[in-house]
Amino acid sequence: MIKTSSSQLSIEGFLDPEIGRLNPENRWVKLANSIPWAELGLVYESKMSTGKGSPCKPARLVIGALIVKHKLNVSDAEAIEQIKENPYLQYFVGLGSFTTEKAFDPSLFTTVRKRLGYGDFNRMSSLLQHEGIRIAEGDRDEGSKDGHSGDAEDDKRVVSCDATVAPQEIPYPTDLGLLATARVQSEKIIDLLWPVARDSGLSKKPRTYRDKAHREYVGATRKKRKGAEFWRVCARRQLNYLERNLRHIDSLIEANKGVIRLKSRFLKILMVLHEIARQQSLMLETGANRVDGRIVNVFQPHVRPIVRGKNGSDTEFGAKLSVSLHEGYSYLDKAQWDAYYEGDAEVIRGHIDSFGERNPEMKLGKFVGDKIYGNRNARQTMSGAGVEFVGSPLGRPPSSPEKIRERKENRTLHQRHRSRAEGKFGEVKRGHGLDKIQARRADTSLSWIACIFFVANLKRFQSEIFFDLVFLSWKYGIWLQDGEKKQEKTVWQNILAG
Repeated sequence: MIKTSSSQLSIEGFLDPEIGRLNPENRWVKLANSIPWAELGLVYESKMSTGKGSPCKPARLVIGALIVKHKLNVSDAEAIEQIKENPYLQYFVGLGSFTTEKAFDPSLFTTVRKRLGYGDFNRMSSLLQHEGIRIAEGDRDEGSKDGHSGDAEDDKRVVSCDATVAPQEIPYPTDLGLLATARVQSEKIIDLLWPVARDSGLSKKPRTYRDKAHREYVGATRKKRKGAEFWRVCARRQLNYLERNLRHIDSLIEANKGVIRLKSRFLKILMVLHEIARQQSLMLETGANRVDGRIVNVFQPHVRPIVRGKNGSDTEFGAKLSVSLHEGYSYLDKAQWDAYYEGDAEVIRGHIDSFGERNPEMKLGKFVGDKIYGNRNARQTMSGAGVEFVGSPLGRPPSSPEKIRERKENRTLHQRHRSRAEGKFGEVKRGHGLDKIQARRADTSLSWIACIFFVANLKRFQSEIFFDLVFLSWKYGIWLQDGEKKQEKTVWQNILAG
């Protein structure tokens, strides 16, 4: 059931028993007053039932808490504690006055992530971008009619695309470690099944050799010199223990049909254990080092190894993302756990279609990407959509002066937009935790990733509004009296020059 807040809070009405009224210059107060909460709330409420269930938390409270969590790059529980202790954060999330109670239980974050997909966070980012454009155009109308230049209009029709991986926070996977973890989980399932099987008439618990298997695993990890054959022998031993346990589990379930019922959590783990045993057995028999749909973590079987070929991280383990950057706002156009080719024509078409859905009044003009986006099929897809690719052209270098000059201009535009895309990845990975996704489900992990990009877009939205106000106050003097404009413009020019 949807529960909406009464109205936008005013800072004068928020009181703190210790400090009294809040400081209007605080960063959280400024950010709260600039965000279009009502529009963002519509996206949140579209995922809620209108008449069923208990009343949900107000949209500003939930969205504000998500912003606090990812802006401060803290855990779910720590975000709630920060809100509980900070009156400025309580004003930011829409509370009427300071309270020492928790805003809500941290587990609600997981529930929200299950409901809000990355498409919903893209919609929120698009609302921010259009709100920023509306504010900027309104300010320009107050200052002057010639606020836009031709170059600015051209930049509006340019999108820069790139791909990256959002690594999951999992132990670095090895075949031996994966098999040892799977063996331990199979032993736990046997321990769960045995009491019921014993009551049904079985007299002897299946042997698991858990102590011996554990000693062999620890001894293998402590050995200093380990060759490839040594690893294969150790992995085969752990696999034998795992397969033996799985046979015991299957026999216990078969002998007690209708009596033994595993919980869904352990049933899912059991299915994962069977698949791990199949994959590892196949690789050991064929001598291969890869297999389709390879599982690298027992508890997050959706995570796949993504080969990137980067320095220091040749292979990463997480979701692969295709991101488009438009006027400083980043959008998650494609997110997938299995590896894919980002230069594929379908991926390119997805970027173009997503831009059209976000900007129905505008046609995409230029597509900026690295060499992987410049293959022949991708160029044909862009050409068919009336989009120009900005990047290294195919074929020999040109010889005519006009073509050389055109290539130089394209190289400059390409480098400018590519630097912005790479900088955006650095911002979200180091500043907002995209390099360590801590959600455990496949859907909540993608929601976590999309929320990080939304918070980064919020930072862009705030800086865009601030720049427009400062620039227009300097250029047009819209906040000054007529007699003060000339003097104020001279002061600004001296500051920028010196």
